[in-house]
Amino acid sequence: MNQKVMIIGAGISGLTLAMFLKKAGMDCAVYENFPYKRVEGSSFRINKSGVHVMKELGIEDQAQQNSHSADRMRILTTDDMEIASINLMQDSVFSRRSIYMQRSDLVEILMRQAELDGVEIHYNKKLTHFTQDASNITAYFEDGHQETGTLLVGADGLHSTVRNQLFPSHVLSYAKSWGLYGLASFKDMNSDPIRHLMDGDELFYFTQNANFLVSKSNPTHELNLSWQASGYQERKRSKEEFEFRTLDEIKSDLIQEYGGNGALSEIIRNSAHIIPKQIYSVDPIPSWSKGRAVVIGDAAHTINPNTGYGCSVALEDAMYLAKMLKKHHYTDALYYLEADRKERIRAILGSLDIFDVSKGFDFSNGFDIGLFSGSKIDANYTIHWETECL
Repeated sequence: MNQKVMIIGAGISGLTLAMFLKKAGMDCAVYENFPYKRVEGSSFRINKSGVHVMKELGIEDQAQQNSHSADRMRILTTDDMEIASINLMQDSVFSRRSIYMQRSDLVEILMRQAELDGVEIHYNKKLTHFTQDASNITAYFEDGHQETGTLLVGADGLHSTVRNQLFPSHVLSYAKSWGLYGLASFKDMNSDPIRHLMDGDELFYFTQNANFLVSKSNPTHELNLSWQASGYQERKRSKEEFEFRTLDEIKSDLIQEYGGNGALSEIIRNSAHIIPKQIYSVDPIPSWSKGRAVVIGDAAHTINPNTGYGCSVALEDAMYLAKMLKKHHYTDALYYLEADRKERIRAILGSLDIFDVSKGFDFSNGFDIGLFSGSKIDANYTIHWETECL
């Protein structure tokens, strides 16, 4: 039977899935609510499992030209006292390294490659609901348009419409953490820690109930320094206290809270963009699929950004689903997707039980490297397109 896969969401997992389905010779189309608009500020780490997916997708060179891969991480207090310098044990081969990258750069690389691959992408298509029977599934959009296919994939992120219809009782809840994502330029900054950044290191600032990760990002952009922060907070801040603050107000708040001296304050003062986000999650859903509808990426398991694995998991999910659909009937493909991936997701989410970086660390009692050990995440996890997983 000819298959047509309808993908909801033109983000990282949706575009990646579409390109792998094209490789598999399968008919697919992507439907996105919003026209693309570059958003400056948001950056993330992509672990080597995700970088390997980029290699399999054929965008490794583009990713390398638009990212940074550090060999060392320096852990500091907010007044620039160095607590530890950790060799990240990076491989010499790019596809076996972790990288740091601006989100918009990755999305734009995926969009360009998707266009070259002939992926059909429809913008301004807001999914309202879907219906399904034994043979097909039909997606209905806000503009009155409808499409029928054999499979519907919700790659529509944290606020997934597909997940909400499949499991309406599983709603977003505040994850007791806030996040900030900033961009700055190395220009006019020259303190010692920033010189370490310019030489290629990453900086990880810890204080009580907060952390800041600072790295190079795109080496060719004027805004070539990216940072992200998170902090633990039991009660969510109001929008007036957080999301609605102006750039200058956010800078002032941060400097008042975390000190007015040192490299961190210099980075904050020179930031051209800062995006504030409250962090939300959804309790584990009973299944990632029902009938002909399936969710992947944040729509399926809302990876907490404090794990550092959100982007990598989105890439992995997309590649593995396409791989299973290439080999199996869709019912088996959806079964294997969940059966083979769920333990990895549990291990990643469980890493926060061992050490939640949003809670920071009070170095007044000394530093314990043991805090960073004990995770059950498989550091060598890799999916290969043409061979068996693992």
